[in-house]
Amino acid sequence: MTATHAIVAREPTEPLRVNWSLEEVDVHVPGDDEILVEMRATGICHTDILLSSLPSGTLGLAYPKVVGHEGAGIVRAIGQNVRSAHVGDPVLLSYYSCTECGQCRDSHPAYCDAFQSGNYLGRQRSMSTKGKGEEVWTRFFGQSSFAHHSIVSETSVVNVKDFIYDTDELKLFAPLGCGFQTGMGAIQNISSAGADDAVLIFGLGAVGMGALMTAKIQKCSTIIVVDRIEHRLQTAKSLGATHTINTKSLETTALNEAVLAVVPGGVSIVIETTGVPALLEYSLKSLKNRGKLILIGVPPLGYELKVNVTEHINAIPQMIQWYREGRFPIDRLVQYFKATEFGNALSHLEEGVTIKPVLTEPCICQETEGAESDGNRRKFLINELDGSGAGLEAPATKSEMTAELPTDVKTAELQADNAQDIAKDRKTQNPPELE
Repeated sequence: MTATHAIVAREPTEPLRVNWSLEEVDVHVPGDDEILVEMRATGICHTDILLSSLPSGTLGLAYPKVVGHEGAGIVRAIGQNVRSAHVGDPVLLSYYSCTECGQCRDSHPAYCDAFQSGNYLGRQRSMSTKGKGEEVWTRFFGQSSFAHHSIVSETSVVNVKDFIYDTDELKLFAPLGCGFQTGMGAIQNISSAGADDAVLIFGLGAVGMGALMTAKIQKCSTIIVVDRIEHRLQTAKSLGATHTINTKSLETTALNEAVLAVVPGGVSIVIETTGVPALLEYSLKSLKNRGKLILIGVPPLGYELKVNVTEHINAIPQMIQWYREGRFPIDRLVQYFKATEFGNALSHLEEGVTIKPVLTEPCICQETEGAESDGNRRKFLINELDGSGAGLEAPATKSEMTAELPTDVKTAELQADNAQDIAKDRKTQNPPELE
């Protein structure tokens, strides 16, 4: 058993507000198909917030639990059946899949029959609170990365020992497992964007920025980005956006006019990442005939959205290669926070100051005094956290809360099949050993 710390999500005391606190926990030994990972970094994603702000029983959710699903760390112990990693290997973490259902056997684990139960709910018996001995729900998306040490499903692991240079890169690449990858996949794999396409992107969080950088790589002729936070628009322009539209004080009719002024016949591809109903509806109007609309953003919980943008892609190695070539500069979009500062990270996300907050050395806590302080225990209203600053509407009734979650919370499939090929292109042959 390993004594460590984790950001534990407890039953929300107010509707749609997370109730996270830093706590001491004990982590059990890994099972036969599990891996003990010492986390070095983890991104904060809106799915973490959403699925720890709903009442227990909703969608089968239970508390206390540890969320987090953009983890990066070092393998410290493995179960007897584990073959994909060894002690000391650096790993990036993804979602859980059962490997046994028809979808998994057909190489589509993002559509695993056990996706909801295996990722949203997790399981017990791998972590308990120190002293009280409460069983904590873990293996959120197969990993529960908001802990210094966590038991991870082997199917959630991408071994990156062959193409990570050092620990700094491991931390930087932690958020590739969700937001950036989803945006990248929407452009390259789902819409198959090319040089003749005019692309319109709503929302400039990690998903929108991933879509933007990929659209530039695909040499799309026109890239229009829409957000209400000016510094994000300026960053997007420096990353390749050809046109920017600030909606902070813009009516929908004016937005329509602004887009048509750039592309009179309408755009060929729309990437909608905000989930704001007005923008969802406008997305359809902005398309030209036979255009493609990719819906990614999480709408209000009572608003049905059943379009999935996840499919079998080999995204992480591709994004790392683009990063090395200077074409996918995620280092300009990530901001690091100590694990003890998770409250500040949430504030930056809420206010749109940070595009992708990443907690480093999660829960290695030398400074545990004041654990109830504003920086260590925070409650945030999720309807302000849609990544674009536009805001999500709170559900009016409990029945809306229990509506099926939009499938965009699934991330694209992660594999490292071409890791060796990427490693050959490096400037250095042997990356330093990570400890």
